[in-house]
Parts: sequence; structure tokens; C-alpha cells
Amino acid sequence: MKIVKLKNINDWEEFKKEAFVGNELIIFKFSPVCGASLYIDTIFQKWADGLEDSNRLKISKVNVITAKKLSRQIAAELNVIHESPQVIWLKTNLSVKWDASHYE
Repeated sequence: MKIVKLKNINDWEEFKKEAFVGNELIIFKFSPVCGASLYIDTIFQKWADGLEDSNRLKISKVNVITAKKLSRQIAAELNVIHESPQVIWLKTNLSVKWDASHYE
């Protein structure tokens, strides 16, 4: 399954529109300078590659170093603690279905 890279607020706003047509959304936040993040990134990519494109799920990835403002915006908007690595799963109404970081 394709993973959309979110780099700025406009990308995030466009990605959220996928929920309005019945898709759940997954946001994977990672840091390219953190060993744990890089390890989880590899596992996450393999997991996403195994998903069917036809399901009702859209996946995005946020680099918390190069897109720090966006990462914090997402955390504030969704009322979750900003962490990395972190996965946030949103329902079609953009409410948080599940979120986790390497501390959980």
C-alpha cells in the first residue's frame, strides 16, 4: 500500500479529506536520527506493503525533524501527546481510534 509523505499543513489538510470519503487514516510519525524510529520505520513499511490497496485505509508518514510544525499541529489537533516514533489511527470522523509510541 502506498504511504503518503506529509511535509506541511497543506499536505495534512488534503490527507484528511480521505476520511470524508469513508477511509480510516493512519499517521506514522518518525525521526530519521533515532535508532528506534528507524527500526520501527522498516517494520511499518513492511506491514504497509502487505496491505491491499482496495481496503478503506490510507497511510501517511511524517518526519518529525523536517516537518516539526506539522507534527505538533497534528498532535494538538488530535489531542494526543507528540511522540516519535508514533502511530495514530483515525476513524472516518477523524477521531482517534488508537495511538501508540515506543513507550507503550
